[in-house]
Amino acid sequence: MAIASDEESASGASTASGCSPTGGNDGGIPSEYLPYVEDAASEAELPVSLLGGLFQTESNWDERATSYAGAMGIGQFMPGTWADYGNGQDPFDPAASIAATGRYLKDLQAMIAPLATTDQERLELTLAAYNAGPGNVLRYEGIPPYPETQNYVPTIMELAQVEFSEDCTQPGGSSIGDLGTGEWTHPVHGGRFTSGYGPRPCPAGTQCNEYTTNHGAIDYATGGGAQIVAPTDMQITATGTNQYQGEYVIGRMTDDTGLVFQFHHCQTGSTSVTIGDTVAVGTGLCIEGNTGNTSGGANAGHHLHFQINLAEADDTKPTYTHTTDPEPILIERGIL
Repeated sequence: MAIASDEESASGASTASGCSPTGGNDGGIPSEYLPYVEDAASEAELPVSLLGGLFQTESNWDERATSYAGAMGIGQFMPGTWADYGNGQDPFDPAASIAATGRYLKDLQAMIAPLATTDQERLELTLAAYNAGPGNVLRYEGIPPYPETQNYVPTIMELAQVEFSEDCTQPGGSSIGDLGTGEWTHPVHGGRFTSGYGPRPCPAGTQCNEYTTNHGAIDYATGGGAQIVAPTDMQITATGTNQYQGEYVIGRMTDDTGLVFQFHHCQTGSTSVTIGDTVAVGTGLCIEGNTGNTSGGANAGHHLHFQINLAEADDTKPTYTHTTDPEPILIERGIL
């Protein structure tokens, strides 16, 4: 099959080559706090943008903020932790609270270091430790299965990328490499985000296993019948059907980096590409379905399991090794 042009793409949707960060050139951190945040980030050896996301989430930059549990100030320190890191200062002094946050994050990183295998994981586990305590991160050997913490970590990671970066660079994303100069588009336009990447409860109606409870992809649903399209130029490397993924399509990005894309649960008989095809961004691949191990029945289970694997992953069959969170990549390319 020849490469399809943008005009011929099945989705008919617009494409994007990169995003514009909300924070603009100055990163979006309030100017009166920026010097303190930069110093704290240097102390903790963390991105300034990550601390921006943390303070936005913790207190919305309110130096007088308190919580029902007794947390205080911009960094929302509990009294016991403030006694260890506040250096005898006022927890409602923004300079003192931000500086203490830098010292605390530095120690948290040291505590969780044995668990982190990538920069991105180091950042995520440090945030989890800030929210749930380092003991719980070590106990569960990862982000604890607490809904608050599992929401807290991706919220800050996304804020860091979109609100507080200067160029939409994802925190800890250096292991992925350059995403190339090609255009990107959403794999299922109009799809509603239904499940994120990483740990989650076992979805109702599915066969529970290590893969369903540690989700290696993100899910989108439209209710059934939507066209699934190539998010960027790619070569089709596998198609087929099995018990768990249902009808699937796999392709490798043709631009630099060579990420591998997997599309699971297509409607039976809807795959419109074959192995060896090179297709352009927006080209139709299959129709959203509920084949394989999906939750619900009839239209209730219709969704796209959209998975991105790093370049070293096997692209000849469905696999859950070398996965990476697709959401920051889609943000960086201006899709979300």
